[in-house]
Amino acid sequence: MNIASAPTVLAATDLVSGSHSLYTIGVGVLVVLILLGGGARAAGAFFGGRIGATVAWALTAVIVAVVVGSGYAIYTSTKRTVDRTGITTGQFGQ
Repeated sequence: MNIASAPTVLAATDLVSGSHSLYTIGVGVLVVLILLGGGARAAGAFFGGRIGATVAWALTAVIVAVVVGSGYAIYTSTKRTVDRTGITTGQFGQ
């Protein structure tokens, strides 16, 4: 009976780990799209003769991409720590 249930648990574990990889790929694609969108707006502003808007769009795209990417990295790091230690973020101050 235990032998028959082991593949089911393994399959569920693989499914969960696969979904985490999918989220990571999705965040990477989102960051690239943010950078491409900001770059396109900056290029449009540059060829329109608006240098200030060019710099603003480029900086905005980079800042938003960094916030999204680092926020996801912090989330995954915190989740890994909580899963390993059992200490939640609310317990760090106690």
